[in-house]
Amino acid sequence: MSTKLYWASVSPLCDQARFDRLAASVWPARQEKLQKLRFDGARRLSLGVALLLQKALLDAGLWSDALVEGTHGKLFFADLPDFHFSFSHSGERVLCAVSDADIGCDLERLHSFDLHVAERFFHPTEAAYLVSLPEEQRTEAFFRLWTGKESFMKATGLGFALPMKDFAIVPDGDRATVAQSYDDRDYCLRYVALDDYICALCTVGAYNDFTLIPVDFIRK
Repeated sequence: MSTKLYWASVSPLCDQARFDRLAASVWPARQEKLQKLRFDGARRLSLGVALLLQKALLDAGLWSDALVEGTHGKLFFADLPDFHFSFSHSGERVLCAVSDADIGCDLERLHSFDLHVAERFFHPTEAAYLVSLPEEQRTEAFFRLWTGKESFMKATGLGFALPMKDFAIVPDGDRATVAQSYDDRDYCLRYVALDDYICALCTVGAYNDFTLIPVDFIRK
């Protein structure tokens, strides 16, 4: 299976009839989760990632409803050991990455940030890198580091059980590597700009090509 990156806007899900129709098509467990969420925005994002994951499965000629949660909260299909996925959402966008190997992705909308956040949560080399940049370059650089860190944490399966300060993203243009001692694998990062969002895709081994697939919920 090649690595694929699905993304979409959840704005079409503001239409209640469309939301209800599409919500009825996802896994029962996800339907139950949607009913428990209090805010409409959160419900749209939750449904959006489920719809992307469902499409990814169908595109691969697969299907499963054996979605389970691992020790650190990472979801996987118990009966599809070679189908790996990761998803993220921010603002009005949702993202889902799929591959036949461990993978992590993260999506963040660009906005102003406090440099003290980097000093508090980032590895010292990352914080120093941000300070060294001209001020007009820091916002994008900050979110490249942030999404890179979260995508790596997802790829390992540990999530936030892995402290952000314990590893460093090493930028290299639209790519990056990870300086880490968690395991003996090499992790590589690719970045994609989606409107005013930054997406990071973390894979194991050499830089992997991937296919970017936009999904339009209006047509579903």
